[in-house]
Amino acid sequence: MSGFWQSALWLALSLSSAAGGAALASMSYAVASLRFLNLRGEELPKRGRGFAGIFLAGNSRRVASALALGRKFFCAFSAASMYLALSPLGGESGVWKTALAAASAVLAVFLQYCLFEIPATRIGRNYPLPTVKKLGAFAFAVYAAFLPIELAARFLVGKILPERLRRLESGFDYIDVAMMLRADENEAEAISPYTGKIVRNAFRLQELDVSDAMLPRTKIEYFDTEKSNSENLKLALGSHHTRYPLCNGGLDDCIGIMHIKDVFTAAAERDVDSLDFRALCRQTIRVRENEKLEGALAKLLKYKLQMAVVEDSFGGVIGMLTLDAALGELVGPMRGDFGNDRASGSIRVVGRNRYKIAPMTALRRVEDFLDVDFDTDEVSTFGGLVTFLLGRFPEKGERLHIPNPEMTIVIDSVGEKTVGECTVILEDSGGD
Repeated sequence: MSGFWQSALWLALSLSSAAGGAALASMSYAVASLRFLNLRGEELPKRGRGFAGIFLAGNSRRVASALALGRKFFCAFSAASMYLALSPLGGESGVWKTALAAASAVLAVFLQYCLFEIPATRIGRNYPLPTVKKLGAFAFAVYAAFLPIELAARFLVGKILPERLRRLESGFDYIDVAMMLRADENEAEAISPYTGKIVRNAFRLQELDVSDAMLPRTKIEYFDTEKSNSENLKLALGSHHTRYPLCNGGLDDCIGIMHIKDVFTAAAERDVDSLDFRALCRQTIRVRENEKLEGALAKLLKYKLQMAVVEDSFGGVIGMLTLDAALGELVGPMRGDFGNDRASGSIRVVGRNRYKIAPMTALRRVEDFLDVDFDTDEVSTFGGLVTFLLGRFPEKGERLHIPNPEMTIVIDSVGEKTVGECTVILEDSGGD
């Protein structure tokens, strides 16, 4: 084969590799648009044509790293092919070969970006479903080819990286792409920090279970049909909530939700003790503790409910999920029907490396706020962590030292059966 045809072949391979990388970029934009922003109002079909692409879109967090690795490979192969295509034009000196290699890399990247990637990403963004269907098989083949390399690389990194770096969040979840798409759609120069926080919370919502946001059984106050109406209203006057589960003897037999406004409205016409609370209560639903929080939130919004009963795998009631608590995972803590900050969980900075933490604060929220990792799945609240680490119920004033992460927990108060507020001192950064 003559030198001309060899150069032509390498040039064709270079352009083909650039097109392959652009196809993966188009898939990335299509998945972000279709799965998260839904710019065209399209939904992912469950079966049929383009199933490979639908699988990638539905498992984007799992496959994104392997696809990104494939894009890097195509870019590198395109640059190498461009060098081989242009090498007959150069001389034999080392300086010339170095200059030719640099020029080939620049030319390959420019052609890939200009001729392929810009149009491809625009197509992926504006026509996500056709893009996912047409490029799905190709992208899935790339995913299957580079998955072993991705797993091997992560294993190696896990062995050689320092522990502090290993604890940092990893992976690619399309947040940057999605925010770029939204900013471009709205023709906005930038997204505000608060909007960015909501976007990130929305993605993290997919990782949360109902148990991460529910109010535990021990914190729930309820109306009991076995008590008089006056006794139930006395409870309401003391707790100042607006909604209460209506139960037959206990939470395991929950009939519905009582709104205090309905009681007062009905009591304006007749005596309180003559009211039928069963007729006044509103319906509710039951959700499982391990159900995804975003699914439970969708149910609450669909049925226009404020509260749902949370049950375990055996059907026993272990808590309540409020709409405020679920939405609070998106927009930040909200004052719910059941509580104050101590009940719902709070973290306050009281000094340099010193924090006051309420016992019902979700453990993952403490980890995010303090940038630590307690490395346990046994408990979900900070108070539960204290009891779990001690192996018993703590005493007031007791100090608990944790070597990793380096901190001291001081139990400021205890209730009859609950851990109270605690002071956390981060000792590895200068606390005392």
